[in-house]
Amino acid sequence: MKVIAKIEEFCVCIFLVLLIVLVFVAALFRSSGIDITWSVDIAQMLFAWATFLGADLALHRHKHVGVDLLVNLLPNTVQRMILFVLYLLMLVFLGIIVFYGTRLCIGNYQRFLYTLPISYSFVTAAGPVGCLLMFITVCSHLADFFRDGGFHGQLRK
Repeated sequence: MKVIAKIEEFCVCIFLVLLIVLVFVAALFRSSGIDITWSVDIAQMLFAWATFLGADLALHRHKHVGVDLLVNLLPNTVQRMILFVLYLLMLVFLGIIVFYGTRLCIGNYQRFLYTLPISYSFVTAAGPVGCLLMFITVCSHLADFFRDGGFHGQLRK
């Protein structure tokens, strides 16, 4: 999992740097009367991939936003039961997105970006690939959950 996280982190950093440079250069060119319309398509693809890979990185590091004010008032066993149910719900939700996102990619293979001869499937693939990575991450968290004592272990802070 750490190797996957390092690869994701590298890709997200590269995608974000390319996205920023591309949008900045496109704005400079546009202000001087030169229109590079293909930059919008590439920026859209980079943004989609950076978003979904970044979401998996945040999930891997337990950095997603959560409201746990009430949950923290509950006994540790109940907190762990809620965590377990949330992991199961996440797996169901991510599985659905992987399934339907894959169907969307297959349906989009003949659709191309407006300015480049690149299949739109490369953009839509960010969703199912990112959600599959998140599915794997949640499975890893579930393994840690049971390795730490299941419902009776201590929560990590």
